[in-house]
Amino acid sequence: MKFVFIAYDEAHDPHVLKVLHDAGVQNYTRWLEVQGRGNSGGPHLGTPVWPKRNHALVAAVEDEQAAQIVEAIRSLRQTLTLKGLKAFVLPLEEVT
Repeated sequence: MKFVFIAYDEAHDPHVLKVLHDAGVQNYTRWLEVQGRGNSGGPHLGTPVWPKRNHALVAAVEDEQAAQIVEAIRSLRQTLTLKGLKAFVLPLEEVT
């Protein structure tokens, strides 16, 4: 199993949720309006100076689903030139 963490500009929410749906992921945890800063998108702090915000999402998925999610995120980043969209995949040892 894998632990997939996705951090993204709030505007990309429909794209990210579609990626999960297409990969057959039904269970996830999503945090709305989180703050952060990345290399490509600049600060997302929800302030008058930096008004954009991020969302974050995490899912425990099978290895095949993780690969499908990563490929879809990679494709979105290239074809739609979406800034502020990153996926991180880590090994998941146990779910209780």
